[in-house]
Amino acid sequence: MNEKLLNIEKTKYRYFMDNIDLSAKRAAIIYTIPVDKEPLPDSDELNRDYPTVEISNKKLVEMIDKTAKALIAFGVKKDDVVTICQTNTPEILYMDYALNKIGAIANYIYPNVTADEMRYYLDEMNSKYMFILDDAPIKENVKKAVEGTDIKLISSSVIESFPKIFKIVAAKKAPVNTETLKNEMKWAEFIKNGKSVKMVDEAPYSPDATCSYVHTSGTSSTPKAVIETNENVNSVIKNYKLDNLVLGLNKKALNTIPVFVEFGKVISHMTLCFSSCLILIPEMNPKNIVSLLNKFHPEYFEATPSHGLSMIKSNQITDLSYLDLACFGGDGFDAIETSINELFKKTGAHITAINGYGSTEISAVAITNLPDRHKVGSIGKPLGETKAIIVEPGTFNIIDEPDVIGELCLTGPGVTKGYAGNSKDETDKVFIRHPDGLIYVHMGDLARRDKDGFYYYEGRIKNVIARKSFKFAPKEIEDAIMSHPKSAQCVVVGKYDSEEGQVPSAHIVLSDNTNRETTLNEIIDIVNRKVQEFHRPTVYKIKSEIIRTRNNKTNINALKIEDIATIPSEITDAEITLSDDKDYDYELKLFSDSEIEDKTSITAFIESVAKNEKVLNGKIRYSFTVGKSDRLIKEIIV
Repeated sequence: MNEKLLNIEKTKYRYFMDNIDLSAKRAAIIYTIPVDKEPLPDSDELNRDYPTVEISNKKLVEMIDKTAKALIAFGVKKDDVVTICQTNTPEILYMDYALNKIGAIANYIYPNVTADEMRYYLDEMNSKYMFILDDAPIKENVKKAVEGTDIKLISSSVIESFPKIFKIVAAKKAPVNTETLKNEMKWAEFIKNGKSVKMVDEAPYSPDATCSYVHTSGTSSTPKAVIETNENVNSVIKNYKLDNLVLGLNKKALNTIPVFVEFGKVISHMTLCFSSCLILIPEMNPKNIVSLLNKFHPEYFEATPSHGLSMIKSNQITDLSYLDLACFGGDGFDAIETSINELFKKTGAHITAINGYGSTEISAVAITNLPDRHKVGSIGKPLGETKAIIVEPGTFNIIDEPDVIGELCLTGPGVTKGYAGNSKDETDKVFIRHPDGLIYVHMGDLARRDKDGFYYYEGRIKNVIARKSFKFAPKEIEDAIMSHPKSAQCVVVGKYDSEEGQVPSAHIVLSDNTNRETTLNEIIDIVNRKVQEFHRPTVYKIKSEIIRTRNNKTNINALKIEDIATIPSEITDAEITLSDDKDYDYELKLFSDSEIEDKTSITAFIESVAKNEKVLNGKIRYSFTVGKSDRLIKEIIV
């Protein structure tokens, strides 16, 4: 067993340097970008070229060193915070390791946040430096976010790593001119300036020192900055090694998850430390996955269920026999598990798709299925040194009996230091010391454990529906709805009800919208057969999509606000979306059969209930429309 992989008590940079095989003459990174061609006739599949550039082990290490020198020349010192607003490019990896090498701290934020959110994240960490994507929409927000400050900017484009001739041709085909902002330095000049620095002293290892700040998904609240240590990041690789999952030397691993997401960042680090070849693409479009698989034939890939759904729908996949591992993370794996495994079998793959469970607070991966340790429908077993327990919610009382639902609590080397900034109260609610002396992460999720030690996710405690004071999780309803072959996605939430407290409301996306009413009646029949009457939804909505947070998670709060908006008798439907206006968080479109005179009372009611239900943390901009929405809604009379 490689002892270097098991020794995690070192900086992330040193762990990487100690484990990467510099003698191997191969690409450490294959970087590709999508270039559109003419659309395929009668097909919604993408028709693209994927030009590539390869970066060797030696080149990767050289660029990390050059970036470290450039950072010092730029004025960045130990413990300085550099906010990173980038996508999956080689430069984001150079920057990550270089910052760690000199003892500075990366503060990762999502590129699609608003200008106000950007400014908040900069102020929160007192960040005086920012590394951004040289992209017009992002720079427009950056310009507003840094207005009135002396924050220094470094920018790089998605084609930064490509040869000069490629950039010239690309500029002729699609000229892109972005405004040069105050205090902005382009990547090429940034690296060139680093030549004045002759040597970089590697920052010494300090136990429990902050390695980076990574923001949570914000599924049901404002995203928070998680304080991550070097040991946290390295522990995930150690845990995989302990459970005998090791990526092979020179094997290719396709990473479709952004590095600014904890899972994507950890998987990229793991791939490089195992000396496998990391395939990077800057665009997280699930429709790219089929072409990427067909072109690169990676032995490993990690993706979201949305990528898996694109694979299932495609008619362009004929051979997956080269796959050794396919790992899915994120909401919705249950809905595709059977179909994706059927696709694997049909195309010659000798594997079963695996999934798991984790969060930023516990360094992305805590419980997982593995190729040799797997149960369909489960989220797997605790990984490596991670320990999981199930307790009665709100107590330390451990539930030892199998198949009893309780709150899932996790501890181990992946447990981070808590939330940064003014979030001590939130830290105390989530990172809790138990009677055994260990700190457990309480993520507010329900789970059960079977007699064989496999865990099963049973929903969010906050999304538990309290109907007439009786509480139940919506997962059994969602499972029933998803059993219909045309159900593509479903989220059931508790809709506020003045008499019953909450009633179940089902938000459904179909894979085929022909004969919607017939399909919905079939879904209702299934629910009536499988779910007890008290737990059945009182309203079903067929819609085109489920609203997500800006960090691409199911937005439970927004769905609840949308349901509240339909309570006034004058409102026939409501449709909520994220707002592009920096002064608002949501756009709420209200439909009615006739013109409403007293609009103020309607909006006041919505805001009052939403705040009392603790699902509204921001501002809503309203619009009123006379007429029908294009959604199908059916209410069940109880």
